[in-house]
Amino acid sequence: MPDADLRSRIVSGAADAFRDGDFHAVGPEEVARSAGVTVDELHRVFPSWELLVVAVVDRWAGVGREALRGVAEQEGAVAYLRARLDRGQQHPALVRLRVALLSATSTPGHPASGWFRQQYTMLFEDVTLALVRDVVAGREPRGAAPRHAAEQLVALFEGLQLQAMLRDDADLLDGWDRAVARMRAGWSAAAAAV
Repeated sequence: MPDADLRSRIVSGAADAFRDGDFHAVGPEEVARSAGVTVDELHRVFPSWELLVVAVVDRWAGVGREALRGVAEQEGAVAYLRARLDRGQQHPALVRLRVALLSATSTPGHPASGWFRQQYTMLFEDVTLALVRDVVAGREPRGAAPRHAAEQLVALFEGLQLQAMLRDDADLLDGWDRAVARMRAGWSAAAAAV
């Protein structure tokens, strides 16, 4: 099997293993079994565990970003992030993986920190651009300064996901809708004050 095909098969197997198990409990043996390859083949194609994890998150994030791009363009930043939250509820193990990696990769010198910081920056820039379009189109009030509004929305997006992982009574989408309604009231008040 050519390395590109083997790499794809391993990444798919790893995504399935992470989806079915806990990130901290999944290792090379579980990934190899899920992918139908040997551990030696896995290590040959992915000599570093971090490279494999990056490949899994990259595939998952890329698929989600592409699938939801139209939501951002047609319905706006709030709908886009809400759709991402909904998608995350369908794949909670992959959300846990992402949250675990955000913490690990904030450590200076972590092998994947540059890549994860780039991905996080891309999310922030996507939301900011969507908010610029939203203000121009009238979907959001003029008081919603896109960069500041993006800070609020991304913080809410991340915070609610963390709460949903740690609180049994958290309702992720209802919490999102309530908080966004309050933010929009603040943005409208800021627009009226100008």
